[in-house]
Amino acid sequence: MKVLVAGGHGFIGRALCARLRELGHEAVASGRGDTAERAAEGADALVWAAGGRPISAEQCVADHAHAAVRTIKAMPGLQRIVYMSSAEAYGLQDVPFREDATLLGASPLGQAKAAGEHAVAAAAGAIPVVILRPCWVYGAGLAPSTFLPTLVNHLAHRRRYAMTPGQQTRDLIYIDDVVRAIVRALEPDAPAGTYNIGTGVETPVLDMALIIANHVRPSAIALLDVGARPYREGEAFRVALDVARAKDVLGFTATIDLEDGLGRMVDGLAPDR
Repeated sequence: MKVLVAGGHGFIGRALCARLRELGHEAVASGRGDTAERAAEGADALVWAAGGRPISAEQCVADHAHAAVRTIKAMPGLQRIVYMSSAEAYGLQDVPFREDATLLGASPLGQAKAAGEHAVAAAAGAIPVVILRPCWVYGAGLAPSTFLPTLVNHLAHRRRYAMTPGQQTRDLIYIDDVVRAIVRALEPDAPAGTYNIGTGVETPVLDMALIIANHVRPSAIALLDVGARPYREGEAFRVALDVARAKDVLGFTATIDLEDGLGRMVDGLAPDR
């Protein structure tokens, strides 16, 4: 199977392309500059994992909705689409988030992902579409400026880390599990539809920080300045996914628990700590 992975040079895209090639598929990675060219060459399947987190809401929608639609319309022979949405599309509402909930998208990214889901479904026509809404994806390939790699870097170099009180919660899923979910969604017998991709476990940010510190070295816990920063204005305080549909319909269940996954991430980011 030939798969065009738009956003194939990003965190999820790189890991997905590597796994697809291991499985014997032809994975074509594209970025902002060459997706149109690669789309015109055609493929059996498209995975839309492109678009970052632009400041502008308009640019967010352009990256996550309009560009995806243009790509779909340009691709001859397309037989399946996997659109990488986000749990952020749910916005500020009661947890656990379920797939049939109204998408309230409080952030520009969340709003753009909601728009992208609708736009891709409309553009696909009769082509099967699988929409995946992952929670907080983590692993050693995360951008260095994001929370978890920054925390690991500070602790590995024995620098103090100022953080919030850490009582906000998230569902974290390791990159290898996300790749498995996408590979499953690409299979011809995978039912079209929308699926939450997570572990179903709600973890406070402080607990994540403590696990990471312990993996770096037990004494690193003393470097955490808990409560030194305020919570971000408008952030979702609780993020928890109902993952029953992914298990029962798609046949996907996360296999890597948080302790193991964070340990792997620390080993990858700070092997010489």
